[in-house]
Amino acid sequence: MFRNEMSAQARPSLDGMAGEVLARGRQARRARTAKIASIAVAAASLVGVAVAVPAIAGSQSAGTSRGASASPAPYHTPDGRISGSTNTGPEAVLLSAPSPVRYIPQPAGPKAPTTAGAILEELLRLLPPGATSNYADFNNGPNDMGAQTYLAGASGVGMIRIRLMGNVSVNPEACGGTLRSDMTVTCGRLAGGAPVAVSRISDNCIQSASIDVDHGLGTVVQIDLSTCLAWNGTSNPPSPMAITVTQAAQIAANPAWGTLTMDAGLVQDAAGRFANVPAEG
Repeated sequence: MFRNEMSAQARPSLDGMAGEVLARGRQARRARTAKIASIAVAAASLVGVAVAVPAIAGSQSAGTSRGASASPAPYHTPDGRISGSTNTGPEAVLLSAPSPVRYIPQPAGPKAPTTAGAILEELLRLLPPGATSNYADFNNGPNDMGAQTYLAGASGVGMIRIRLMGNVSVNPEACGGTLRSDMTVTCGRLAGGAPVAVSRISDNCIQSASIDVDHGLGTVVQIDLSTCLAWNGTSNPPSPMAITVTQAAQIAANPAWGTLTMDAGLVQDAAGRFANVPAEG
């Protein structure tokens, strides 16, 4: 009965059906191609970010200790701290171009070439009262020297690292852009006009706060305040900050600092007192 009923009906027209099917197929293919292209672009963007961040921020192996779970470099600067001549993004706190202005002149008197020992000697003279220990120095050449000490304060033992860098200056645009989510930078000037930048990296206990003071003519003093101690082979033990950011800025702004030369008497005293301080880095 069904066949008899259907046989009496007019057959539907197939005109244009093949063309419609082909058109729909082409439309679906275009949609798939567009989707694949958008995924490829997104993937390329992510790859670009992964490459660009280290290029701006510097080497992670040399520049980062991600909290107490990883071994830090003995001395390093926060990610994005030193910018090359072709890299002046907003994350850079320091520029590889010296300031032509002398903001903080050194006192008059006999001078001798700066040593890591002299830096440590001057740092200890400027610290607030408290027992010091775990001395170390960092000597990467005449334009990059530093020292380390622990300071026992009312809240416990904390670590301080100081570094004198030459042929660099504080980037005046360090605070004028979008920074990484784990980094903040506060910029300002001291009473004498010296630029100062305070960087904070939330997941880097070695450099929970880093204070850079530009002395001018290519000398920048950087002090790192830690919320952990140096790598002990197993971990970075947590610790309080040894001094405040304000105290660190005052120390970094002291006129005694000089990348190339410091007080001759200071250099001589340090040569005898810190002859056997271990070198790090």
